Amino acid sequence: MDESQHLLKQKQQNSEEQQTTNINYGTTIIPSVRFQIQEEENKLPSVCISWHNLTIKHPKSGRIILDNVSGMAKSGQLVALMGASGAGKTTLLNTLLSRNLKNLSVQGKVLINGQEMGKQITFVSGYVQQDELFMERLTVKEHLLIQAKLRLVGSSEKQIKKRVSEILNDLELRSCRHARIGNRGIKKGISGGEARRLLFACELLSNPQIIFADEPTTGLDSFMAESVINVMKKLAQSGRTVICTIHQPSSTIYRQFDLVMFLASGRLAYFGEPSKTVEYLNSFGYPCPRNYNLADSMIQCLSIEMYNEEICKERISKICDEWETSENALKLRDELEDQKKILVEPERRKRATFYVQTSALFKRSILDNIRNPGLAKAKLSQKLIMGLFIGLLYFQTSPLNFIGISNLNGAMFYIVVELTYSTLFGIITFMPNDFNLIVREYHDGLYNILAYFIAKIFSYIPLFALDGIVLVGSSYWMTGLVPNVFRFGIALGIAVLIEQSAAAFGVMLSTACPSYPVAISVAGPILTVLSLTGGLFANVGELPSFISWVQYLSWFRYGFEAFAISQWEGALGDNQPKNCTNFNNNTIACPTASSVLHNLSFNPAMFYFDIGAMILCTFICYFIGFIGLYVRVHRAR
Repeated sequence: MDESQHLLKQKQQNSEEQQTTNINYGTTIIPSVRFQIQEEENKLPSVCISWHNLTIKHPKSGRIILDNVSGMAKSGQLVALMGASGAGKTTLLNTLLSRNLKNLSVQGKVLINGQEMGKQITFVSGYVQQDELFMERLTVKEHLLIQAKLRLVGSSEKQIKKRVSEILNDLELRSCRHARIGNRGIKKGISGGEARRLLFACELLSNPQIIFADEPTTGLDSFMAESVINVMKKLAQSGRTVICTIHQPSSTIYRQFDLVMFLASGRLAYFGEPSKTVEYLNSFGYPCPRNYNLADSMIQCLSIEMYNEEICKERISKICDEWETSENALKLRDELEDQKKILVEPERRKRATFYVQTSALFKRSILDNIRNPGLAKAKLSQKLIMGLFIGLLYFQTSPLNFIGISNLNGAMFYIVVELTYSTLFGIITFMPNDFNLIVREYHDGLYNILAYFIAKIFSYIPLFALDGIVLVGSSYWMTGLVPNVFRFGIALGIAVLIEQSAAAFGVMLSTACPSYPVAISVAGPILTVLSLTGGLFANVGELPSFISWVQYLSWFRYGFEAFAISQWEGALGDNQPKNCTNFNNNTIACPTASSVLHNLSFNPAMFYFDIGAMILCTFICYFIGFIGLYVRVHRAR
């Protein structure tokens, strides 16, 4: 049974039990979604948001996007911003929210209870955006619990769970609370209507006084669109101020708005009750046809047709000019002046502590990683298969003559390569996967970027450590490496450090490159150069001077050298038996650890330096990665 049928059946049952409220508009009866406003929500303080003479333009081109637009919305009102495409409604909403105004010149004021708040409006409002951005592998309840920890500052675990339970009931999400959210069109999950209500649920957790919504009905069928608007209407009736942009609402939805604001070419064409738009159009000689959608009729009058551009512009200019001198416009200006005198500080939501932010985000990332088959099961399976393959390929390599030592050097270097490539290309999606979600939640004031970065990095550490352990653990004893638990432990530690170096480098590329394809294109050549200077393909002591410096940037070299020092010191030591010829003689070879390492131009005394170099490489790359993420998120506002 699809969601529409499920809701219809549920509403019929609720009607029989007299648990729903019917909203009557003339001859149309709209069954409202069961939405029980909690008692404490009726005690919301009165809030009025007003915008005064807003003019927005592009400084370079001089193009005016909004031209002297004013308006207001009070507690208990559901206000719709409408207009044809390009009319300026989205820009107006962004201006009210102080978002996405980069490279724009802004004149005018936005006041809340008579006070300018700027970007701090985030802490007194909720913003339901059009895009449904979630961690798709989380369930609905898990998502809300994590959001509640970030939004309900100072609340106990019991209070958080109670609030989440209330929201699940209020927005009729209880039936899908254990379902994974999914990604529409890509990964099966909850329905479109449920996803849209989940957006509202997140914003309602902190009980905001003002709610903004950008195209809340886009992509929904008429039935689900009505249910979403019913929710918004109930929110307004509970004492909140609700403002939304909307495109082509049905007649039923249009009548639910308390006020509608029509924009045309950046100017204000009408601001008032929906029912009076018929009278307004008639006054200009543009009567609305019988049984025609009022919203569509109004938008048609305010649209510019391709082949009648001049006539349309004259009509729009006439309507906007008439509005500026109308009685309603004069009343609005008087009310706006009164609002400037009301200086009441609205209640602000506090930001969670750094520890709470980090712990909540860490839990979310861990859940997402564990349920990611490509990052968890597939990678571990790949490491096990490759480990067994290496073990079989170099099975019990002996004797330790020239060929045997060369084979084991190859096995150790391949382990370094396998750990690097799989880790780096697995984490290089660090930015593309989450970027839009980070931008949204950061600008919603939920957390700072450092908390997200630390939580994300630490959530990867266990997975990558396990990768290295599986690869080395499945190949070590088969290949003929030193059969010693201590040396085995060192090999595991080196494997983990190699993976962390590769992961840090991948994060750095992910945040520094503008897109995923660019990051992949850049990563390939860099890894080739670093691997070629890693100590196996070319002797690091014989590299040309103009390229020799590259080896000091290569964790391939540090990892391979540390691995080789640990193994050959454990396998050979420095006591060469008598009657042994030179190491390079393949007939009889009794090499020492020093001779093997010297042949590779490795210094046995550099073991701890190599360990420290990999740790330093990891921290430097993570630091650069954090700076890249910080800059890109801030530029995205």
